[in-house]
Amino acid sequence: MNLYLLSLAFFLNIATPKTPNFYPSYIAAKEASKNYQKDLLIFFSKKSCVECDAAWANFEKDQVGTKIFISTLVDMQDFDGAVIMDKYGLNSAPSWAILDAAGNLKQKWAGEWKNPHVRPETPTAAQEAKPEAKPIPVFKASPASTTPSESSTSAPVATPVKEPVKVAPPAPVENKPTTPSVTANAPESLASGYVLQAGYFGSEANASKLVTDLKGKGFEPYSIKTTVQNGTTFYRVISSAFVSEVEANKQLQALTGAGIKASVKKMTDL
Repeated sequence: MNLYLLSLAFFLNIATPKTPNFYPSYIAAKEASKNYQKDLLIFFSKKSCVECDAAWANFEKDQVGTKIFISTLVDMQDFDGAVIMDKYGLNSAPSWAILDAAGNLKQKWAGEWKNPHVRPETPTAAQEAKPEAKPIPVFKASPASTTPSESSTSAPVATPVKEPVKVAPPAPVENKPTTPSVTANAPESLASGYVLQAGYFGSEANASKLVTDLKGKGFEPYSIKTTVQNGTTFYRVISSAFVSEVEANKQLQALTGAGIKASVKKMTDL
């Protein structure tokens, strides 16, 4: 019986198709893209997303796309996945990003899979040509000539006068209120204190939005602290300092209950 189950598992493993050039790790996929000099395709998804499953299934069916790209999946609901997604300016799932072997962004879009290397087919000559519209004859008024068959009292033909084209006035430009910027205020300095980190972004606008959302839910004060890594500026959304880790964990439980993902950090680690 055990031998039969092992044989069946081995057969299913062989029969199940695997996506060529797919790497489950984002770091491993970037390294493979660099080594093989192939473009890297990043698919941003999330759990319980029917549209995401359908989009990835269409990519797996694309025999051209799975061969020319190094591909990987990134969960946008994961903390690291959210940072990667924000880095490339995407905010919904399903979304796609294509990088070259050097890691530079070449193309991005949201929605279903579309292979940018495949062009739509041009119409063939066998297709039936649409009949051309026949021009409408224009009759011009000619001066009346006196002939034996014409009456000398006939009325002249009136030439129609074209009405002037009315140009609609331009639509008024709506002045949209600008989003107030949040000043990055570092919390009070405590050498042995703790803070809650509610977000880590590559965009200051996204960090400011999180501060506003936290304030609207009754969690304040939260502020933005900038961090520079490898020449790139990142923006942390952190709370005011707690004296002990126990107090920080109490506030962490309140955030978790409100559906907000956060983590406890030492002030000395920021």
